[in-house]
Amino acid sequence: MRIGDYVVRKKYNRDILFEIIDIKDEVFYLRGVELRLIADSEMEDLELSEIQATSEDTFSIQRQPMLRGKVLHLDGDEKYLEMCKQKYEELRIRADCYYMKEAEMKDRVLELLEKHKPQILVITGHDALRKNKDKTNINNYQHSNDFAKTIQMARQYEDDKDALIIIAGACQSYYEMLLASGANFASSPKRINIHALDPVFIASLIANESVKNYVDVEEIINHTTHKQNGIGGIDTKGVARKIYPTKG
Repeated sequence: MRIGDYVVRKKYNRDILFEIIDIKDEVFYLRGVELRLIADSEMEDLELSEIQATSEDTFSIQRQPMLRGKVLHLDGDEKYLEMCKQKYEELRIRADCYYMKEAEMKDRVLELLEKHKPQILVITGHDALRKNKDKTNINNYQHSNDFAKTIQMARQYEDDKDALIIIAGACQSYYEMLLASGANFASSPKRINIHALDPVFIASLIANESVKNYVDVEEIINHTTHKQNGIGGIDTKGVARKIYPTKG
């Protein structure tokens, strides 16, 4: 096995497809191909997979004559960010995307909000609830505290939850704390893994919904991989503005 190979873990019933991203001292470091998950393993537990990575999905948007919302996306994983950028481009969503470590986000979010003035802010990367730990203690999460502090800084810039829609969290994030910090949508109610593109789907649907309407939160969540188990949210208005006059 070598870097770049696709593998599954036998101990976990081959449930997730990984790519080998590094090998050090006989430890294999893995990145989930679709799920936002970083792991490590010994070679004995790995098995080469015949399943190859695919970026295909059925998500699309019917375009209306509107000025759509603009997204600022901060991501703690460079490869997943590139996947998200490609999807934004495919959906023709205006998005300014930045890779940075989760701990750096709180220190940079204000300057980037001032620079780009988005209607939608995505804060994501990697996270995890440490095994067999109390899920109500934020110190038991890898990066939930970083996400929460970044949300709080963003709310200093814009406190109105319909003027700046915040989508935050990653795999197993402290959902309740992210909402309490000011997010409109967050992961993960059941502390499960989320798909790398879940934040993009949510942002894109909000970007295309009229400012006259509240988005259908349940419909939006049902576009995500694990639905209510992976993502939750609050009543939120769209940010798109219709262009007049219209043809016909």
